[in-house]
Amino acid sequence: MATVDEILTRQAYAAGDETWTKDNNYPSYTMYAEPEYVPVTNKRIADFNDQVSVRGEQNAQFVGFQLPRYDDAMDLTKQNLYIHYQTVYGGSDGVPCNVSWSDNYVRMCWMIPGQATQQPEAIQMMIYATGTNSVGDRTVWKTLPATYTIHDGLEIGGGIPEPDPSWYEQFVAQMEGKVSTAQGYANDAQASKTAAAGSATAAAQSADASAKALAENKDYVESQKETFVGYNKRETDLKYANVLIGSASGTGRVTVGDAWGTPIPDLGVAGKSDQFTTTGAQLFDASKIPVLTAGGATVVGTADGGYRISGSGDLTSSFYETVKITDISMLKPGNIMLKSEATVPKLSIKLINSSSATLLELSENQTKTITEDMLNTEGVYLQYMLYGPSSRTITPGTYYPMLYQDGDGTWEPYTGGQPSPSPDYPQEIVGTDVTAVTVLGDDNQSKTATIQLTAPLHGIGEYRDRITMTKRIDRCVELTFDGSEDWRVRSWSRPTTSGFYALGGLPEKMRARPGLCNQGTVTPGETEGVINQIWLGSSPTYGSVDLYVMNNSFYNAEADDKGLAAWKAHLASHPLKIVTYLDTPVETDLPAATQSALNALTTFTGTTHITITAGGPEPDVAVEYVQDTKAVIADIMAQINEIRGGTT
Repeated sequence: MATVDEILTRQAYAAGDETWTKDNNYPSYTMYAEPEYVPVTNKRIADFNDQVSVRGEQNAQFVGFQLPRYDDAMDLTKQNLYIHYQTVYGGSDGVPCNVSWSDNYVRMCWMIPGQATQQPEAIQMMIYATGTNSVGDRTVWKTLPATYTIHDGLEIGGGIPEPDPSWYEQFVAQMEGKVSTAQGYANDAQASKTAAAGSATAAAQSADASAKALAENKDYVESQKETFVGYNKRETDLKYANVLIGSASGTGRVTVGDAWGTPIPDLGVAGKSDQFTTTGAQLFDASKIPVLTAGGATVVGTADGGYRISGSGDLTSSFYETVKITDISMLKPGNIMLKSEATVPKLSIKLINSSSATLLELSENQTKTITEDMLNTEGVYLQYMLYGPSSRTITPGTYYPMLYQDGDGTWEPYTGGQPSPSPDYPQEIVGTDVTAVTVLGDDNQSKTATIQLTAPLHGIGEYRDRITMTKRIDRCVELTFDGSEDWRVRSWSRPTTSGFYALGGLPEKMRARPGLCNQGTVTPGETEGVINQIWLGSSPTYGSVDLYVMNNSFYNAEADDKGLAAWKAHLASHPLKIVTYLDTPVETDLPAATQSALNALTTFTGTTHITITAGGPEPDVAVEYVQDTKAVIADIMAQINEIRGGTT
């Protein structure tokens, strides 16, 4: 109830002689009766419980407020005004209506929404304003909270549903209803059974109805079991909550700046597949360099295609070691280039004839020309020379020279002068191995969900394996061929259409489907100039369930079996692996522990960073999150201000 002082203040406000200007930045409703304006003085809202709101009312009650226009050196007409209220179900925000201002005051009305009148209770409300001051700093102005009572009332018709019921409450209500129905039939049966003679038939009918209802109840519960998997009360609470849902996506991570501190409604992580490939341009075979030691320095070829120098200080004696390469079939007439760093010992490449005469020598970053005569010289060979005079300072480290005749000199490892992947130089197909999802707030708050996948997430083009909050959805499949399949020979007039095929080797009919292979290149059918072609299905036109390996390096047109036995023996020790996609996705539930960990993730008020920890290629991540209503409204108002060319 208003105090005497508050009543006197209202009268003083009402008696004032003010000229009022409507503020068109806020909604306006026709008022058939001018509201009595509740005074706000010194940030205190006077008691207004004499204005009655009844449970279940919606947008029916207008409460007017009159505030000083200037407060805390701030002109409230230059700020954005809001009303915040708090019920047992949480808080919400809205904009006032019928806003006007005079030289001294601001008037506004609160049209009380239905969400605020769901329960007969005392709710809390306040008025606040956001904007900027004279130097552009962000400002937030608030009143003290006021208490307003929602009175109990009768329900209209069948009753208004309670707000935001949880999944559990709904389920219990459904179960209680079904049990009550069954019990009612049972009671009817018992009553009929004990009734006067002649009621036996009615008793039997009611007993049958009881049994049927109980059976239906049991069946219903069984049908709901799938819903229980990964159940988390907060997920359904969010589903029914009266909130704004935003979305964002990115690669590896996502940052949102308008989040509310709530559970994350939905999260999706999509995998990718990647594979290292070579063009065959590298002519320097680092694996040919053995351990070479002299003068306190050691040089050795590395498995990744470089050479490593170890040692320190100066060479105590001269270092001179050579490696002879007799197979020069990868060389051709034309320019040859060496891209490398200056090192001690120094790498030099020579072309030498049988008389040990040097026909050509390359040092770091040089280009020379190979002639037809050089290559036709008897006994010609390639030499790797590593040398350094005594007292030169050793340069320890691992170095990756590029010796090439084709391409732009981009470094790649040696793969026999042929593109890879190939049977001789397989390349692993790498998927996205997600291990954790971490949510981080600006104040270093963090939550992490550990993810345990049974296999990486792959992706071929738009077809992606992915995980959600509760499921793993596999669109891709990894196929393995170890030689035990029904392999057959395919001999045609052209190399690109000759090779081997695995009869019925594919899980479904495919029409030259795209994919990746660890020992060849997946092509859309016959492709000129590509060795070790992999066809997933016979052609884009007809398709089949057969796997084709065409222009295969094991195929030998002169052999009786065309090389089939050698190919199958190779597969037994070096299985062929292919990643492609299926027509129909396969869904499986994530482990319960993983679901629980994901369901426990929340955003943090303000800026939230969501990061996916994964091996292999970075995944794409998409997230739905609950937005901060105030931040959204402030952003909208800022856009309106920008369009209008100034502060509203």
